[in-house]
Parts: sequence; C-alpha cells; structure tokens
Amino acid sequence: MLRPVPLVELLHQPRQTLTLDFQEFLEGFDSLVPAEGSVQIAHRGTFLEVSAEANTIVTLTCHRCLQQFNHRLTLQPHEIILIRKPAEAEAAELELEMEDLVEQISPWAVFDPGDWLYQHLHLALPQQLACSEDCQGPEIPIQTESSGIDPRWAALMALQERLEG
Repeated sequence: MLRPVPLVELLHQPRQTLTLDFQEFLEGFDSLVPAEGSVQIAHRGTFLEVSAEANTIVTLTCHRCLQQFNHRLTLQPHEIILIRKPAEAEAAELELEMEDLVEQISPWAVFDPGDWLYQHLHLALPQQLACSEDCQGPEIPIQTESSGIDPRWAALMALQERLEG
C-alpha cells in the first residue's frame, strides 16, 4: 500500500531503504484495473533515490477516429531527489543556479510515493493517441462540383462570375 513516508522514518529502515508493494487505484488517475507494482525509496544521505516498477491499463480516445481503446502502461521510473533545507526567499528576484533546477525535498518533509507515481503515470501516457498504427480516421465524403455549391459561397461565386464576365 502506498502511504506518505517521513524522511526521518527512512533513516531507521534496514539499509535506509523502504520498499512498498501496491495494488490500488490512484486518486485522480482513471484506469480500468488498479495500478500494481512496487516503489523503492532509499535515503542516501544528501539525496533520495526513488525507483518503481508499475503497470496498469487505461482507456484512451483515439485522436484520429475518436474511438475508445485500452492501452497498457508499463513504467520503470527512477529519480534522484536532493535533500536540502528550503532556501529563504528574500528578494523579489531570485537568481537560480543549474543545481536549483532539480527536485528538492526538505530533510523534515514527508515523501508521498502515491503522488510521485501519479505524476510518472501521467508522464508515461502516449502523446499521440491512435487506436492502431493504420487508423485512418473517419471517412469524409468527397463532394464533387456536380453535388452543388455550398450556399454560403453562393454570393462569392456570383461576384466572381460578374467580374469574369
């Protein structure tokens, strides 16, 4: 079961590592079956090393034909999160160094593996949603000139004929 873990608790674990096995629906993430797998959180002194193996099945909508289809999500995320005291914001402008652009957590914070996994599941969703590689989308009937002109263009066509004639 995924539960929030205080960083101080990790220091009392064997090898300062905690493994959480889970099989549950994540709040806010719609899936057909519960997400299942394991998350490993290791306290390495100055950083947390978080990794997971997870899978679930989600229902998506094809961007081409708008049909719904099921998609298996399988992921193995791995992330390093720096442990450092939060910086004091003194000025209106804050100058950032490259090292400030990484995930950070306070030494007294509580790490939420459920939220971390929720974020990684969303990042694992495909960008282009197609029910199959050869999906052509909906068939659009081709209009020929013999089928008539759209009445909205009639005034423009009349003007064009007057200018040509």
